Amino acid sequence: MAKKKKKYFIKLNNKIRNYFNGLPFEEGVTTLDEDKLIELIMLLELRLPSHTKEEMIRALRRVWSEGDAVSREKIVSYLTQRYKAVPYSGSHKRPSDKVEKILQILGDTTYTKHEENLILEAFIDVKSSKITEEKVRNKLTYLRMRSRLHTLENSLEVVFNSLNEMEFYHSFTFALKSFDFNKLLLCTTSSLNMDELWNLNDEEIITKLEALKEVTINQKNAEIETFLEHVQDNKHPYLAEKEITTALKSMPPEALLYHAPIGFETIEKILKKISDKYEVFESTDHIIIEKEKNDDLFGTTLFYNTSVSYEKPFIYNLVWRGKELPVKEDINRVNDDLLAHFRVAIDDVMQDMREESDKLDIEEEKLHEFIVRFVEPQVRSSNVLKFKEKSKRRILFHFGEYIRPLLEKQKREELLAKTIRDFKNLFPLARELKRKIIFHVGPTNSGKTYAAMQELKTATTGYYLAPLRLLALEGYENLKKEDIAVSLITGEEEILDEESTHISSTIEMMNGSVDVDVCVIDEIQMIADRDRGWAWANALIGVPARKVILTGSSDALHAVKELCEYLDEELEIVHFERKNELTMLPNPTSMKHIEPQTAVVAFSRRDVLSLKQQLSEKYSVSVVYGNLSPEVRREEARRFREGESQILVATDAIAMGLNLPIKTLLFSKDNKFDGLRRRELLPTEVLQISGRAGRYGFEEKGYVGALDETALDTITSAFHMPLPDLKLPVSVMASLEHVMLIGEILETDNILDILAFFSENMEFEGPFVAANIDSMLEIAAIVSEYSLDLKTRYYLSCAPASISSPYIESVFHRYIRQIEAGGKVLYIPPRDLPAFAQTNDMLLNAEDRVREISLYLWLSFKFPDIFQDTDKAVAARVRLNNFIENSLRQGHFTKQCRRCGKVLDFSYRFSICDECHNQNRRGSGSSSYGGYRGRKRR
Repeated sequence: MAKKKKKYFIKLNNKIRNYFNGLPFEEGVTTLDEDKLIELIMLLELRLPSHTKEEMIRALRRVWSEGDAVSREKIVSYLTQRYKAVPYSGSHKRPSDKVEKILQILGDTTYTKHEENLILEAFIDVKSSKITEEKVRNKLTYLRMRSRLHTLENSLEVVFNSLNEMEFYHSFTFALKSFDFNKLLLCTTSSLNMDELWNLNDEEIITKLEALKEVTINQKNAEIETFLEHVQDNKHPYLAEKEITTALKSMPPEALLYHAPIGFETIEKILKKISDKYEVFESTDHIIIEKEKNDDLFGTTLFYNTSVSYEKPFIYNLVWRGKELPVKEDINRVNDDLLAHFRVAIDDVMQDMREESDKLDIEEEKLHEFIVRFVEPQVRSSNVLKFKEKSKRRILFHFGEYIRPLLEKQKREELLAKTIRDFKNLFPLARELKRKIIFHVGPTNSGKTYAAMQELKTATTGYYLAPLRLLALEGYENLKKEDIAVSLITGEEEILDEESTHISSTIEMMNGSVDVDVCVIDEIQMIADRDRGWAWANALIGVPARKVILTGSSDALHAVKELCEYLDEELEIVHFERKNELTMLPNPTSMKHIEPQTAVVAFSRRDVLSLKQQLSEKYSVSVVYGNLSPEVRREEARRFREGESQILVATDAIAMGLNLPIKTLLFSKDNKFDGLRRRELLPTEVLQISGRAGRYGFEEKGYVGALDETALDTITSAFHMPLPDLKLPVSVMASLEHVMLIGEILETDNILDILAFFSENMEFEGPFVAANIDSMLEIAAIVSEYSLDLKTRYYLSCAPASISSPYIESVFHRYIRQIEAGGKVLYIPPRDLPAFAQTNDMLLNAEDRVREISLYLWLSFKFPDIFQDTDKAVAARVRLNNFIENSLRQGHFTKQCRRCGKVLDFSYRFSICDECHNQNRRGSGSSSYGGYRGRKRR
């Protein structure tokens, strides 16, 4: 086989020697012209970095020497004109190489050998499969057009640019007053319609383009005449004739007339005439102008330079046209920007210094002194109004050294405040009694609260401390049914019986100065609540009862044990078990298949009303959420309990104390916003809420589920998870005693400063920390604006004034102003109400009016001589509650866009629709800066 192959190679070598007159291929290939070399490269489909003759010869020698029989056969067949393509099954002959394919496409088209070589070179690196008839013919058309265009350029002495404009140079005469001179300038015609042009013959094209050249030259002449008339007819405001002549003679041919360069000395002279205080500099492309400015920094004058930079053509244009240069305005604008940035930097370091010394009473002048000491030398040495980060760090370091001894003094004052840190001693009556504490531990529906209330009923004197006003009222009524003389005390309501032996109250109203035999503290696990836990801590530590019965869940057991050890008081633990079964549903429940006696739990007013809106299409629905008054919540619960409504939609407000015939409880979500962040529900919350299902005496068994798969998975996991122990320490609220003592130590009656000091610095013996009083601080910030004594300020800071509502905040301000003035505060009832609310805003307004009444009644107990209109307020509350209840029953009120009135879904987060929001954004967009073209600031 090898012998046969060798014989075949010898045959090919002989053929190639015959072709090259005895020369071997390596030498003979150098005698080929470029056309044949290109065709061979295309035939062999070789890719080369360039197509010089040397590169093509080198590539062909390499192919021949590699000994590939197929490649050698192709070369020999092509050169001896005997190379034939392999036939294929079809009616037409198929080209076997790119050269043959291109020539076949060109077919009978007439073309020159030069055009053929150009086309072959154009497609030399293109795959054969990508070469189409359209591409080849378009290429031929383009080559001919380009050749024709080149001929025209040579004939007309022009150049066609990419915009199909003719460019050419022409000599023009500049007729000045004293003498004339000629100047070669670049001319550019208007854009040509090339398709229209190619339809003409060459003679017609040349005639047309010659005419266009003439028009362009005439236009340029007219432009020059107009330009010269403008700069010569009247005395030019900036340039003398000599300066004009010099500038025009030295102007580059391509420059616009009004961009003709003007000497730097001339520009400098012009600017110096505007202001001799300008310093002028030149760079390659720009003219830079500087001027000294000054600014007052806390009584010290700072001198610095402000500069502006302009592109040269911009300045030349203004000078030639005799326009006013905008340097003064621009320097002032740049200076304003410099000052603005500088002052922001100064304000930032001032703010940092204030934050470092916010607990110290340091005068502003002292802060100014530190800033000037370091900033003034820096500006003086650099002549630039800039506040460096390095200077900021130096200022803050030295300021920190200055305030260090002051902070140490403040810490000594904090130590003085620890004289009131032994919290249990703030309740002397409770300490005198030999109290016994009994903890009824168990899940919901285990009878723990019922057993505690039964013991309370048999006591000679007693106290029931409820977590909610609604439950305090329920406890009051239960005791009254047993013919027990009882009083009701909440933050906004008192029903006093002079012969009462028992008191039912909200836990915040606990009275530490009246001793009783038995006190029931309900829901003791609330002691861990971020905002209200202090009230349970006060009650557990300070209620003056010989027997204190706590009710709550097992997660509070560890904390209660530790607190009782701290108090050195006896603790008895009684365990309770749930009375009926509670089961998790295995699958999510569709809104379309909810059964009567179901409660759906959401975690915001918006979500509750959105669910009501959806469910009301099929069911009668009751709702319960925190913004509703206790009376309305109670009425809505009654409707559900007595079967007037089939479904209850509620927030987790139902988790405490509402005894309802709930067979199934469904979670709409598995997360809530807790005032700080959005998070998943905790196991304690899931169990507390779930326990409302299957109440003993109503249902034999309760069911718990969710509306979607994700929520069901989370709820199921939390439902079966063991409850984690509540963590100590517990929160302690600032009492009046705390406030008065801190005010005395700090020598201030500013309630905001005192409460902030308490929140940040108070330390206590035992497992206690200062409570979160963020909402109290917000109210204290309002109270601090008025001239009141410290005791009044404290009581007002404790008021239930939800300043998240703009209406309540405005009412609160009005009340405080009237207290400050010493007059009586009248209650202004609402006008006639419609039958029910048609919109969400009407309902929300009514809820705010009820909260206003709660605030008024609360204040009436603290300031009975000032807030005397309680009967009118109570009557208005009845009207408003009836209005709200009717509105909730109707279920037809809507949420509307406050701009256009478009009806929105209750789940929509905002008060205006997307369209109004987008219009507002477009309308409030800032306008663009109207600066000068070509100007740049250095």
